[in-house]
Amino acid sequence: ENKILENKVTERTKELAEKNRDITSSIEYAKRIQEAILPAKDLIFSKLKNSFIIYKPKDIVSGDFYWFGEKDNFKIIAVVDCTGHGVPGAFMSMIGHNLLNQIVSEKGLSNPGLILDELHKGVQAALKQGHNDVNTNDGMDVSILALNTETRECHWAGAFRSLVIVNNNGDLDKIDGNKYPVGGAQLDSNRIFTTHTLHLQKNDCLYMFTDGYADQFGGTKGKKFMVKQFHDNLKSVHLYSIAEQQKELENQFNEWRGNFEQVDDVLVIGIKL
Repeated sequence: ENKILENKVTERTKELAEKNRDITSSIEYAKRIQEAILPAKDLIFSKLKNSFIIYKPKDIVSGDFYWFGEKDNFKIIAVVDCTGHGVPGAFMSMIGHNLLNQIVSEKGLSNPGLILDELHKGVQAALKQGHNDVNTNDGMDVSILALNTETRECHWAGAFRSLVIVNNNGDLDKIDGNKYPVGGAQLDSNRIFTTHTLHLQKNDCLYMFTDGYADQFGGTKGKKFMVKQFHDNLKSVHLYSIAEQQKELENQFNEWRGNFEQVDDVLVIGIKL
């Protein structure tokens, strides 16, 4: 009797291990595809000389992605957090990536607010949102910057995300995006995103990020890192070279996290003018 049960358990365990291996290798392959569509870091760093990208997916594939394009003397860079992580997030990221390509390259838009307006319509159309039978509430939080590196003029818009600027004296300025996401089943299809125009100074540091960094649990008490601590850290590293900033922010994250599991995808982009 026991023998039969034992054999059954062993068989089941083997079956599960095989399934797990198959699924994992399938997702590993998907990761190669997802990484292939991300803009090449070399390209971004050749256009934005002083910048860094911290990108740490929680699972093998990610719901966070970054996007880069150029239009009208502006370098356009976006930091995007799609609902969910893992496979559903990665599917959403493919949709977002393709839409941004169409909006900037084909429609020729360079104004961040207008790009988000179009992205919102595009996500709703792609997922058939707002048609009563399909009520997917999937969307994206976005921080998108159009920067003229010569004149230091920049336009920025956000959907549930902010832009942080730390100037030479270490003063931190936070600009908030609109309090709604891109996409989602809400029927207020006339959602309009605000473009903020800024004239920046040499050595200003700009930071765009998803919520994964600040939401990480850790420290001695297993608490969230929190936005305030993240902002304080940005102020404390702003005089470092961009490479040192990246190293410092990565170290702080890893030390805080310790043995805790990573909570969410993490994406932080820094640009020094």
